[in-house]
Amino acid sequence: MKFSILNINKVFITKLLPILAAFLITLSISINSSTAQMFMHDLKHTGRSSYQVTNSNEAKWDLITGGEIWSSPVIGTDNTIYVASTDGNFYALNPDGTEKWYYKTGDELYSTPAIGEDGTIYIGGKNKKLLALKPDGKIKWVYFLGSDAYSSPAIGKDGTIYIGVWDGNLYAVNPNGTKKWVYRTANNILSSSPAIGDNGIVYFGSQDGRLYAVSPEGRIKWSFRTEAKIDSSPSINEDGIVFIGAHNGILYALDSNNKGKLIWKYNIGSRLDSTPAISSDGTIYMGAKDGKLYAIKSNGTLKWSYDTGDTITSSAAISSDGTILVGSWNGNLYAIEPDGSLKWKQTISRFPILSSPAIDSQGSIYVGSTDWKVYAFGK
Repeated sequence: MKFSILNINKVFITKLLPILAAFLITLSISINSSTAQMFMHDLKHTGRSSYQVTNSNEAKWDLITGGEIWSSPVIGTDNTIYVASTDGNFYALNPDGTEKWYYKTGDELYSTPAIGEDGTIYIGGKNKKLLALKPDGKIKWVYFLGSDAYSSPAIGKDGTIYIGVWDGNLYAVNPNGTKKWVYRTANNILSSSPAIGDNGIVYFGSQDGRLYAVSPEGRIKWSFRTEAKIDSSPSINEDGIVFIGAHNGILYALDSNNKGKLIWKYNIGSRLDSTPAISSDGTIYMGAKDGKLYAIKSNGTLKWSYDTGDTITSSAAISSDGTILVGSWNGNLYAIEPDGSLKWKQTISRFPILSSPAIDSQGSIYVGSTDWKVYAFGK
């Protein structure tokens, strides 16, 4: 049998393509992977965990602090659970629920911590400070913000820490605790937590009703005016589409590659304070004041909604198998299947759950409650 040059090339390319694809996937994972952990799991606020959640909602333990927990737990690479409380203490807990250490900040803590690739933990609070703590709980440095911090810090790929504060400023702080720059919005309230795109652009909302896109150098790239105040934090999908919810009940989808041009908007019709979570298939999950968790397709149409019966301000977490975890003001933690059916629910207390769940490498689930406790579930 004779082979032409064209046939040989076809055979060669056919064999080469799978190898090349595997290489590109590996390269992509290598480039985009990061051990940094923060609010909504990652820089883009996808809420997507690398781990599969346990099928059991069995209570493992709970630990009481001295105040309400609005903060979401963040899991370190060694499965240490970090969480803040309004009692002013920042807690590091072992996976068995015992206290590893705590750091007393001296004022209420509402924000979620961020953990750098070197293990440094960053947390902002009502003490008007950004704290950097070593993995053993010792203070590394303190940066004075000048106003209360309800926003959760995000860590850029170069180690820069970004955090918004109550006076309307977004701070960029160097890894050594010195000021990089400050960007001021048009309003004196900024509680939205920044998300960071692949190009290093920082996205955040403000109560002036705008979503801002600011360069890593602190210069405005563009802004988008919504029709209401924003407390929600933005999230970003793989195509650079930025999602943000506003008090008017509208979820906006904006093209970050085209100066924030509106792609679509979906009117949920109830105030939005939670942050949109994005599944691997592009579905956006967002809770609302009407008590429903909404699943919106990537084209801006409704997929389904699940009614918890009370306000949702907790942002959803998504396990690697697609299970959606979210808390409600009725005190229940919900596990919902990707098709919108209930997998299980766990009644924690009669107090609202504002915290967003976190999943560790063993599939255990951690969440805080305004009943002053941190809870752990799973076998």
